[in-house]
Amino acid sequence: MTTTRTAALLLAALAACTHDQPRPAPASTPAASSAPTAATTSSPLPTTASKSTTTQSGPPLYTAQETPDAPFRAEKPRPLPGQLHFEAPVPVERKLRNGARVLVSELHSVPIVSIDVLFATGVNGEPPGKAGLAGFVASMITEGTKTRTTTQLAAELDEQAIELAAAAGNETSRVRVNTLKESLPKSIELLGEVLQNPAFRPGDVDRIRKLKLAGLAQKQGSPGALAADEAAKLLYGEKHPWGQPAGGTPETVESITVDDLRRFRESWYRPNNAIISVAGDVTADEIVRLLDQRLGGWKQARLPKLALPPFPPLDHRFIDAIDKPGTTQSQVWVVGRLFEARHPDRLPMLVANEVLGGLLTSRLNMNLREQHGYSYGVFSNAQLSRSYGAFLAAGAILAQHTVEAVREYEKELELFAAEGPTDPELARAKETLVRGLPAALETNDAVASALATTVFNGLPRDYYRTVARRIEKITRGDATRVARKWIRPRQWPVVMVGPVGGAADALQALALGEVRLHTAPGVLEVRAGPAQSPAGAKGPTSGTVRAPAAPTGPPASGTEPQQPPSASPGSPAAPPAAGPPPPAAQQSPPPSHP
Repeated sequence: MTTTRTAALLLAALAACTHDQPRPAPASTPAASSAPTAATTSSPLPTTASKSTTTQSGPPLYTAQETPDAPFRAEKPRPLPGQLHFEAPVPVERKLRNGARVLVSELHSVPIVSIDVLFATGVNGEPPGKAGLAGFVASMITEGTKTRTTTQLAAELDEQAIELAAAAGNETSRVRVNTLKESLPKSIELLGEVLQNPAFRPGDVDRIRKLKLAGLAQKQGSPGALAADEAAKLLYGEKHPWGQPAGGTPETVESITVDDLRRFRESWYRPNNAIISVAGDVTADEIVRLLDQRLGGWKQARLPKLALPPFPPLDHRFIDAIDKPGTTQSQVWVVGRLFEARHPDRLPMLVANEVLGGLLTSRLNMNLREQHGYSYGVFSNAQLSRSYGAFLAAGAILAQHTVEAVREYEKELELFAAEGPTDPELARAKETLVRGLPAALETNDAVASALATTVFNGLPRDYYRTVARRIEKITRGDATRVARKWIRPRQWPVVMVGPVGGAADALQALALGEVRLHTAPGVLEVRAGPAQSPAGAKGPTSGTVRAPAAPTGPPASGTEPQQPPSASPGSPAAPPAAGPPPPAAQQSPPPSHP
């Protein structure tokens, strides 16, 4: 009986809750609020004249007509006074008393200053057996100085709202500062401490080492990170620093000592190996005076000479597959080498890449995502740096469609290499690059980083001021020529990571050359395959394949020549890890900057 009575009471309560509750009408006058009309009492629904709503626990919400900004929203925007014109900054160049080059871009719209200290050496300065050293040093630079512990340094940064960060890439190491104008003197003081007197306390070193090791363990669960490591090994070779796993291995990270950290910092973090790029609410005279005051004890030193092994040849195509059971997607990459940043084909290649895989409407993405539904996105990137260039076409593919996706990659790459872009595709790509320039240089951080990279790569200081006009002059013939010359899928390996252990036969049937299947760490199964599609084949390359040509990339040497004190190096705007960076999100293409 008790159960039956309880159920009945619950049903009654629910029935009562389903009744429409009266909704208060908006109060227009005291009279209206004190004497409701028949219309408002007979119907629980508001009239068309009063559209306010109520919440269960609060007063009525404003309607669109009652919001304070309703007049502004109802007003039609006025036309712009004229055609907007973006004028990219051109930095002035100065030199400190210690020989460091300084680039200053005065941007006075907001009271913020960004400083990017770019050193000409990164992963390429790591000695054999010490993979991960450059990144380890960069992590330690911000972990306290000889006069400030880690917590003391962090407290001073927080108190002044100063951002301090450091990172290492293939060719560079960077220390970045972002500060309010009022905190600029304090920022320069802390920057000077970090650059000249890092502590490398054993306790901090052990803590950062544990974080590095945890990151390496986590990386084993990321097919994208594993694909990046494998691609780097194929592009640069196992003996080259860039061919090592990004961040090193557990063994190399464990072997790094405090002396290793100090030696790397003392060798490469020198003013004659640096470009200091400053952008923001500051004048050239002001920032040079502050830097000279705080960096007076930072002295030049003779830079060691790098002797790096040559890159391995990429003269035939093969499939390099790593079995990663249990994953629902496979990473599929096609990687190759291009040319350095100063090459005359730089801008035509960047425009051509937009058509192939740089845009949401690019050929690779429209095929693999829109037409076949194999992926959330497949994109390509032309990474052009001071002494090398790399090409990457990559995407996360639904595991069951891995083999078919490889076929579509080949189809699009071969067709584009043979024919280049159409006129509408070319116009869209050029417009995208030009219209993306303001966003690429929108913040002081972006300006400081981009201009440091530009000068490091050997490009002129007014590069961003003139690049739009040069992009507009690129013709379809220019883009087609570089596509035919540099896009070489017949010589570039295909890297895949995913549940491909049982797909060896299907991959071999693609007739894309040798299939190298890594079924477990240290276990490699190699299956020979025809170098070209058989006669009469209906595969994607049938009738479109060109005969392999001699490699036309940069010289087979990764050695970066040492620069005189007045010409210091750096790296891409966002310093990459060793090898091509894995796409972080496949839904949208990576931003492309000329």
